[in-house]
Amino acid sequence: MITRNPSDNARQAEVIATSRELPHNAELEKSVLAVLLDGRHAVAIQKARQVVPHPLAFFQRDHRIIYQVCLELDDQGQRVDAQAVAELLSRYDFRSVLEKLRQAQMLLDVDQLDALGKDKLRALLRREVMADAAAFEDSALAAIGGFSAVADLVAIFAPAAGLDRNIALLWDYYQKRRLIARLSAISDKAYRTPDSFDKLVDEAGQAVVEIGKGSQSNQIHPIGSVVDATLDKIQYDQQNPNLGVKTGINDLDRKLMSLRPGGLYVLAARPGAGKTSLALNIVGHIAGHADNNGTVLFFSLEVDRIDLVKKLLSAEAGINFAALETGILEPHQQELLAGAAQSFKNWRLDLMDVSDLNVGTLRSIVRRRQLETNDGIKLVVIDYLQLLNGTRPDMNEYEKVSEISRVLKVLARDLRIPVMALSQMSRDSEKGQSDQPREPRLSDLRGSGTIEQDADAVMFIHHLKSDNQQAENECRKMKVIIAKNRFGPTGFTLMNFFPAKMRFSEAPPED
Repeated sequence: MITRNPSDNARQAEVIATSRELPHNAELEKSVLAVLLDGRHAVAIQKARQVVPHPLAFFQRDHRIIYQVCLELDDQGQRVDAQAVAELLSRYDFRSVLEKLRQAQMLLDVDQLDALGKDKLRALLRREVMADAAAFEDSALAAIGGFSAVADLVAIFAPAAGLDRNIALLWDYYQKRRLIARLSAISDKAYRTPDSFDKLVDEAGQAVVEIGKGSQSNQIHPIGSVVDATLDKIQYDQQNPNLGVKTGINDLDRKLMSLRPGGLYVLAARPGAGKTSLALNIVGHIAGHADNNGTVLFFSLEVDRIDLVKKLLSAEAGINFAALETGILEPHQQELLAGAAQSFKNWRLDLMDVSDLNVGTLRSIVRRRQLETNDGIKLVVIDYLQLLNGTRPDMNEYEKVSEISRVLKVLARDLRIPVMALSQMSRDSEKGQSDQPREPRLSDLRGSGTIEQDADAVMFIHHLKSDNQQAENECRKMKVIIAKNRFGPTGFTLMNFFPAKMRFSEAPPED
């Protein structure tokens, strides 16, 4: 009968500071090992290691040791069975086996590192190695109870058909223990550090996402399984063609294949070119669509929420923005305004206007809002990227924009939502003839080349005539240029812009 070393529970209790026993299932662990040690199922170890890549997923120490030896035998190309495991354990010094497990703990158990810090964890593990090894001077096999302990596992009735389910459950218990450790560490920090609430919430959100993604080792997949998953995804997309978030601009949606979950989209323009208005037109289409099943989250770092809603009302009601600014409205305009305002109350749109916001806090807010909303977030818009602060005040502009770009990309991928970041352009982009501004290019993005690298698509608003050639109430011809598109063609979409009413519409293609 395999016994659990009491020091395992002692260590876990010290790390997590809880009197409750951590989630595990000893019988489940034995069932998995029984199939592996049986020796009649050659593919069993391959199945197991794809889901459980390291021994730390086992809760009991002796089970970890046996699984570690199973992995080593498989690495050496040897048959995995009870006899081979017992023979290898008999050749191992128990102290060295424990040291291997502790090294794995240092490399893989990042939750313990977060809780204690690297130096404290190393010292704690070394004390345990010495304490355990002092009790057993014999081989590793003798330390776990001899060959009879291995034989007891083989004697357990564990059908091979249940292995897939059991290893999945085993990994699930391990993930729960990781989650408890991470959140307990964050709870402890809330007691003893001056870190802000938002910072702690952000850490908790990151912990949940990281643990949910599983071990990095577990992300290695044979090409055969990836091909099968890819074909399944293609078939699913064929049956569900409208998975992306549509902008409402048909030609743009065709080229971008809509705004894909997990994608980072950059919309850049010169000052006053209408990037906020175009973003609001897209937001209005999504938030006001009858089939919308998620919330749009709009961060405005330049325009306050009252002016944002005025822009939305102007576009929705078709009323000149100047009339809303002055409050001088005709009776029919009052009716249009009331109708638009009433429809807004059904929109699933959250606005946040704040002029001093760092990207870490923004990430925390998005993650928290994702959990709070019933259907999650449909789209995140940031107006605009260069006004966000970095997480450190000593960053230069290049470092700051690089960090912001990367954080937004990771946020989009982790939460599987599209993120649209509005961006300024550099002053070099204004060079050109006064009557015909040159078309923008990727190098015109202001602040950092990493914006171009991280973005899945980069779009520019380009007016076909200079602004001083066009009256405020005129329809302005313009292009939305797709300069980068990771998932489709580049090109442009012709648009009409009515600046007086903050409204965009798709223009017919030119001959």
